[in-house]
Amino acid sequence: MKFFGYKKNLFKNGISFKKPDKSFEISDNFDTSDLINQQKENIQPNESPDRAALYNKIIDYYSNNPSDDYKKELTFFKNNGQIQVFPYAKVKSMPPVKAEYDFEKRMPYILHKEHKKLYFPKSWGVEQAVARYSKYIESENLLGGDYSEKSPHQYLSDKIFVKKNDIVFDVGSAEALFALEVIDLAKKMIIIEEDEMWVEPLKATFEPYREKVTIINKRLSNVDTHDQVTLESTLENEELGGLFIKMDIEGYEVNAIRENEILLKKNIDLRAVCCTYHGQNDAEALRLLFTDFGYETEFSNGYMLFVYDSQIQPPFFRKGVIRAKKVNG
Repeated sequence: MKFFGYKKNLFKNGISFKKPDKSFEISDNFDTSDLINQQKENIQPNESPDRAALYNKIIDYYSNNPSDDYKKELTFFKNNGQIQVFPYAKVKSMPPVKAEYDFEKRMPYILHKEHKKLYFPKSWGVEQAVARYSKYIESENLLGGDYSEKSPHQYLSDKIFVKKNDIVFDVGSAEALFALEVIDLAKKMIIIEEDEMWVEPLKATFEPYREKVTIINKRLSNVDTHDQVTLESTLENEELGGLFIKMDIEGYEVNAIRENEILLKKNIDLRAVCCTYHGQNDAEALRLLFTDFGYETEFSNGYMLFVYDSQIQPPFFRKGVIRAKKVNG
């Protein structure tokens, strides 16, 4: 496994969890609902003046500007009396989560798909790792599974997916759940994550796959420096067949696609999925870029309410993920 990076201050999480005295497993009779709820990004109007104001703003806006486009989402808010990033009811529950603490590495981990160890930072306890993993799987439906009525943050579809022997990018990986999910299909996995908090967990998670994994602790950019990297530079000496790119980089997706135009316009079997919910106009901007570069596109089903955007404006709801496939690639 190759690693490229630079030193910077560690991200400090405001929540602390005590390490367990021994390794343990979340068993069938363990109720993970409270842990999942800790991680769900929902808020009742009386719990935060800012969120309460946004809740009222949305309800008032659609009272004066009726629209059938977001009828299900608005009904969900009204029925629950709260706003939520993912405004859809849960339709089924995930299987029990198996989690342990690795005392040698001093990190908690989840057993993904029963045998793949997904590590989390040393500052986290097992409880926090379980809650985060459960949120990704059950609340956000990142990997599919139809746990909710709609899945606006689901990366893959029946039309656009990772193929056997693809070179795969996980850009903005965090713990790299997506990369771990598709690692067996990939000929090579390139993980780009600028937050140093995730470096040790990533090394631990992908140690069994070290021969085909490269971890880059830098920011994706249009130049190559000590703390920035381009997509093309990571592919030097690689024979390009199938290529799959996943991006979740906090609103930098539009610039990243634009800045890597040369690679994206190559006549190869290239597929990409990018988050579109960070910026007000990101979904349309990315659709236009991909179309101009010769791609067919589709959006994930449903919408998200990105409550962290202090400048959020009507229609408030945003598409979560765009999927793109090179035409004749």
